[in-house]
Amino acid sequence: MDELKYLANWVKEQHAQEYILTWLLNQPGLWWSDGEAYQAALQKSGKLLREYVQKNQSGDLFQGIAEKIVDDESWNEVAESLAKIIYVYQQELVRLQDFSRHQNNQNILKKNLNSDDLSVEENEDMEVQEALPDPFADALTGQG
Repeated sequence: MDELKYLANWVKEQHAQEYILTWLLNQPGLWWSDGEAYQAALQKSGKLLREYVQKNQSGDLFQGIAEKIVDDESWNEVAESLAKIIYVYQQELVRLQDFSRHQNNQNILKKNLNSDDLSVEENEDMEVQEALPDPFADALTGQG
C-alpha cells in the first residue's frame, strides 16, 4: 500500500494534467451526455472543468491532484485536450458507421448479383390475379 501511495504522490507531482485527463475520459457517460464535463470541453473552459473535477474527485489516490494544477492556462489546456479527444472520437464513430454501411451495401449487392433467386420458378399453387376492369368499359356489358 505504501508503494501505491508513493506512486500516487509521484503522479500528483509530475503528471497531474495527464492524470486528470485520463480520469475524465473514464467517467461514465462523458461521450454522449450533455453533462458538466462535456460542456466544459465543448466550451474549452478550464474553469468549468476544474469545478467539475473538484466537485467529483473521490478516493485517497485522487485527492489533491486537482489542486496540483494551479494556473487557469493549464486547466484550459486540459479542457482543450478533452475537446480534441471527443471530436476525434466522434469523427471516428462516423467513419466506422459509414464504413459499416458501405460494407453492408456491398454484401447485399454481391448477394443479390450472385443469387440464383433471381429466376422465377413455376408454382402450381400460385394464384393469378385477375386484371382490373377497364374504367372506360360499359358498366353493364363490360365491353369498351
